Amino acid sequence: MSNHLQRALVAAIAAVAFGAGSALAAAPEKDPGQKDPTTAAQDVPMQQSMPSAPTATSASAYAKFDVIDTNRDGSIDKQEADSSKALSAEFAKLDVNNDGKLSMTEFGNAKDLAAIKVDKKKANGY
Repeated sequence: MSNHLQRALVAAIAAVAFGAGSALAAAPEKDPGQKDPTTAAQDVPMQQSMPSAPTATSASAYAKFDVIDTNRDGSIDKQEADSSKALSAEFAKLDVNNDGKLSMTEFGNAKDLAAIKVDKKKANGY
């Protein structure tokens, strides 16, 4: 065999070996006990999801915060909190950093956001 033909044959074998090695590395070996992902979903009964508890950052919490934050500075100060008896009573406990105002995060930590009723006349300064 000529030198040129030998080099071409070696190059071809190397290319095939390289290609096969890459293909094997890309496709992980399937565990014999592993199910085919296309049919595995059919075997598992659909789980019912439980309704989640309302979070502090629910839309209603943001809406209440916005109503109470009458000066629109992004926080509720003591005067604004006085528009709600429940919030006014809990203000000192909620103001964890003691800066005299409630952030949305601090407001969201109220034990019972539903109990915070806003007197719209007080909130609007009437």
